[in-house]
Amino acid sequence: MKELSDRERYILLKTVQNDNILPITSVCNMNCRFCSHGNNPTGLEVYRFGHLDISLIKELLEFLSLDGTLVIGESASKIIEGDPFTHPAILEIIYLIRDKFPDKQINITTNGSSLTDRVIKFLKENEPVELNISLNCSDPDERVFLMGDKNPAIVFEGLELFKKYNITFHGSIVAMPHLMGWEYLGKTIDLLASYQPASVRIYLPGYTRYTADSLKFDIDSIYNSLISLVDRLAEYYAFPLLLEPPQIDDFTCRIKGIIPASPAAAVPLKKNDIVKRVGGDEVKSRVEAFDLITRRKDPLIVINRDNSLVQIPLKKEAGEKSGLVFDYDLDLKTINSIERVIRDYRGKDILLLTSILAEGLLQKVAKHMQGIYSKTIVDVMAVSNNFFGGSIACAGLLLCDDIIKAVKKNNKKYDLIVVPGIIFDIFGNDLIGKNYKIIAQECETEIEII
Repeated sequence: MKELSDRERYILLKTVQNDNILPITSVCNMNCRFCSHGNNPTGLEVYRFGHLDISLIKELLEFLSLDGTLVIGESASKIIEGDPFTHPAILEIIYLIRDKFPDKQINITTNGSSLTDRVIKFLKENEPVELNISLNCSDPDERVFLMGDKNPAIVFEGLELFKKYNITFHGSIVAMPHLMGWEYLGKTIDLLASYQPASVRIYLPGYTRYTADSLKFDIDSIYNSLISLVDRLAEYYAFPLLLEPPQIDDFTCRIKGIIPASPAAAVPLKKNDIVKRVGGDEVKSRVEAFDLITRRKDPLIVINRDNSLVQIPLKKEAGEKSGLVFDYDLDLKTINSIERVIRDYRGKDILLLTSILAEGLLQKVAKHMQGIYSKTIVDVMAVSNNFFGGSIACAGLLLCDDIIKAVKKNNKKYDLIVVPGIIFDIFGNDLIGKNYKIIAQECETEIEII
């Protein structure tokens, strides 16, 4: 492993401390056609660490919160994450985690190419562990074509072992119908269904302006077709079948699905029930409903079903997952922060910046606050990801330059611009290292990061 700078060590420590994410390797043993790192523009300020040394991992574990789920292998920061099972000491790492945190839930995202009988048996012995398996196709030849898998049979044998050892797993498929046709998606979902997954997620693939033309597609056509496919097929399976990113433009707390054999599956909750209250608390968003239900012991859930309110007690421990699945919208902290800023700047002109994906949700917040403070102007602007281009539309990949360009093109002066905090790292820098302060300088206005 290379010698880490003080800055790199700090980034690792804060990732563990703030997000309950344990990065252990940047090494991946696949060459996926849909890889999110394969066609990026140059100049990105990202970090590759190779395999972290065990001594450093022991140090990182000291910064891990006692509460919450530990996540391994899920890219959610500037750290490039590989497949956890490529790390030569992965079993020792899991043992160290379990020794220090006997009851902590461990979620591991993997392509499944290393899940042999020995490994899966070890995971079973060190539960609670959940696996997120990036399967993506229904047979070995397709794995070779889509992912460059050199041992494509192993993941399919692993599915059999999940059943043998009763391992909880979630399946995922990056949809590539423009390369593979549409039939393979149904076959892959059916294959996963035969092994009783907790859920299956279908991901719209992303591409940048640098991606080869053969991998590009008509975004609206593919996305709308995926919506129709998932809506139709979801009725046939006992597990939640979900599309990412979801199509949402309101804060209705509609239950998207229920994980089999979970606490929620033992009570008369149903898909499409709308959660109105958890205990005595009225919920404002799907994320708030999910968090309240997860945190509480035996919560009383009030739902709207066919225009009638129904109270349903849910038997579970505090912190235990309920098994209810919601699409992700905005957490209550973010909503409250936006409302606080608008209150503080009442009577002023305020611009809320957002991604294309979240524009509808922010419009709802702005309209609500506009109704309270009639003399306050609250505009919402969706900023395009010009740096990446292609199909990239999420806030986390926006840059300061994208924002500055959009605001200047709008040609309207605001007293305050509210910018999504997910754009910036712990130093306040975007993906190419530009600090958020440049937005205030270039746009000649105050900014708030939320």
